[in-house]
Amino acid sequence: MLQKELECCETTEVHAELLKKVSAQMPPEEELYDLAELFKVFGDSTRIRILFVLFEAEVCVCDLAEALHMTQSAISHQLKILKNSRLVKSRREGKSVFYSLADTHVRTIIGQGREHIEERIKNSRKERKERIMKKKFKLQDLDCANCAAKMEEAIKKLPGVHDASVSFLMQKMTIDAEDEKFDEIMKQAVEACARVEPDCKIIL
Repeated sequence: MLQKELECCETTEVHAELLKKVSAQMPPEEELYDLAELFKVFGDSTRIRILFVLFEAEVCVCDLAEALHMTQSAISHQLKILKNSRLVKSRREGKSVFYSLADTHVRTIIGQGREHIEERIKNSRKERKERIMKKKFKLQDLDCANCAAKMEEAIKKLPGVHDASVSFLMQKMTIDAEDEKFDEIMKQAVEACARVEPDCKIIL
């Protein structure tokens, strides 16, 4: 693998073309700086919460403070930052100042950010699910439903176990646990069950 990487680095002509293409598409340094500063504004949960309120309505500082359970001075400080970044705008009506989103771009940025997060969570759940093994085992000499319930509760408390069920009527046990640790988890499950019902055997 290392040899292939070294060989790849020797083909400078391909890299030169790539660098030329990247350089042609790279925005000016000033624009990159402004973009980085803009995304810094989104790096505060209070400002994000303010924007979500403004998605629904045009509001004044006192309404925002009430909705977010914060002081008006704290809200005013965050609104100043949002306004300086041209993410919100304001208008005066009598003695009150009302705030709203500066344009639809704000909603688009937040929306795309949420899509990214939701996709990441979805993929993470999928990866965890793929790492979980589900197995069923026959039981022998399980004497009562109360013992089955205690065994099930004990197994569910074991590290790495995602779910478990023990059926007295069916004399069966099902365990959902991390694939890589399943053998060790089963040893602990057998020990836990033995403490509840020493005569019950798990047919592995």
